[in-house]
Amino acid sequence: MRRANVVSGMVLAALGALVLLVVNPWQIEEGPAGMMSPRLVPNLSMVVVMVLSILLVVQNLRAADRPEDAGSPIPRRELVAFAKIAAVFGLAIALYIHVSPLAAGGVLMVGGFLALGERRPLVIVLLTGGLLGAVWLLFYRLLGTAIV
Repeated sequence: MRRANVVSGMVLAALGALVLLVVNPWQIEEGPAGMMSPRLVPNLSMVVVMVLSILLVVQNLRAADRPEDAGSPIPRRELVAFAKIAAVFGLAIALYIHVSPLAAGGVLMVGGFLALGERRPLVIVLLTGGLLGAVWLLFYRLLGTAIV
């Protein structure tokens, strides 16, 4: 657990630095003269994230070794689950680009259910059909807009 905290703290600190130095200046314009910048709150939140993640890293580096810290910080089954979900998202993105949003949504929901261990066919079919039908009804019929 200690090694996982160190790794996640370093990743969060790097992500905070990336957002602070690249994403916020690129995506959020400077405010007019004499007004508070719209970048203020996002920049402050990234500074807080970076400070807390650095604190997490330092605290776990200074902690004493424990026997349960000897193994891998991420179990193999969690890596397999991550790979399954990533594959489902990759397939959904490919279907969205090349086929249709409906096919992508169906694969995303059914694949997500199956990857996360849901095996009851009625639940998978009813939830997928109900949610995609509700989105279709809302966007295409009630609002009169298209998703694509």
